[in-house]
Amino acid sequence: MITLDDVTLCAADSAMIALTTRAMHLSMQGCKFADAVLFSDQEAEGNFRVVKIDKLDRVGYQAIRLKPPKIETPFALWIEWDGYVVEPRAWHPAFFEYDYIGAKWQNGNVGNSGFSLQSRKLTEALADEQFLAMPHNVDELICNVYRPTLEREFGIRFAPPHVADLFAYWVTLPRQPTFGFHGLSNMWRYCSDDEVIKIVEQVAPYVLHGPQFVILIWTYATQCKFAIVERLFGMMRKLYSQADALAAFRRGLKQPHSDELFAFCEKLCAGQ
Repeated sequence: MITLDDVTLCAADSAMIALTTRAMHLSMQGCKFADAVLFSDQEAEGNFRVVKIDKLDRVGYQAIRLKPPKIETPFALWIEWDGYVVEPRAWHPAFFEYDYIGAKWQNGNVGNSGFSLQSRKLTEALADEQFLAMPHNVDELICNVYRPTLEREFGIRFAPPHVADLFAYWVTLPRQPTFGFHGLSNMWRYCSDDEVIKIVEQVAPYVLHGPQFVILIWTYATQCKFAIVERLFGMMRKLYSQADALAAFRRGLKQPHSDELFAFCEKLCAGQ
């Protein structure tokens, strides 16, 4: 157990409360945070506080992450249902030297907000009226759109890639144990196959049309776990047409892998 007296564990959710509280509980197993807060319109049970807010849709979620309610500690660890602490021993005091740390994106830049450490200094800077919630994900706004202004006018420090690699991973595999991770496509590393199925059964429908879900199917296919592939793909096809499912595969994978895997999944579910 590590003690993080300067950190509040935070999450905000309206759509997948059970999975979000699961992520909070897992994060608290090896870490003693100063506080733990779930911002939600719903009730939830756990060793954390629930702060009531209006119901969140996807746009509202990005807005509350850009301008969150006040956090008393110098830092907040923001997590989501598909990202949480997995190796408390990987925590490093150097993380406190930066105002924002998240896993690298595919282009190598920092970083992903699904599992991110953010300072109170950053939160106070983002309260400035020039930082507007726009139709972008919050990490794109903070780390791309607003980053030059945050650095120049507010002295915000973004962690360099080598520090981000110690903190968490998302789309690029880590070379060492990380404090946390983000992404449905990575959850199989920390959950049994049955647990993954149960988790997917609880997700909001949009998740089954996203790149992370497609990559998860690809991962199980490469492991020759075809019964799980059939089960996961079947969940997608119950909700989405053949054309919509194929479009999701093409967004999640490069050619020719996307069409080949899709055709294989279609045959698998057809019993051919």
